[in-house]
Amino acid sequence: MSVTVRVFVSIPVPNTSGLDPLMRDLKGVRGVKPSPSKQMHITLKFIGDVPEESIDAIGGCVSESIAGISGGRITLRGVGAFPNQRAPRIVWTGVETDLPLTRISDDLGRRLGAEGIPFDPKPFKPHVTVARIEGRPDLSRIMRNYSATEFASFICPAVLVMRSDLSPEGASHTILKVCELHR
Repeated sequence: MSVTVRVFVSIPVPNTSGLDPLMRDLKGVRGVKPSPSKQMHITLKFIGDVPEESIDAIGGCVSESIAGISGGRITLRGVGAFPNQRAPRIVWTGVETDLPLTRISDDLGRRLGAEGIPFDPKPFKPHVTVARIEGRPDLSRIMRNYSATEFASFICPAVLVMRSDLSPEGASHTILKVCELHR
């Protein structure tokens, strides 16, 4: 019997210290569960549960989707919420970059589909999830205070294929493949 793994494709945020003030403020709000700083990332494509033997094909799709694209700067700026700020379920920080992240995500989806690998079809919205929300806390002050804040800026050298293992304590992530951008 084939072993399945929960997989996503992402760009890690290498230094999250600039997010510390925001994370402290979020931690102080009832019903807000901040994301672990070591797991901060931009999800290019959530794939979900797949047979372990499909990891190489997923890595190949990622490599083909980023072929010829050079590493570039990514800046995390401002905050927002999904589905909206009146009824937030996710708090995120925005992503600014010249890297063609939407094109990479769309191309990756086409390649995964051609390989018969199912994935989450939601349209790509560049962001980093910083917290998950239960209930209806008032986050308007936090949203206002951090609406234009620059939290981090870094050079993205690679796209990662990641494994996510869920447990009662939360998710743990493991790198399965590193797909380097063109130098």
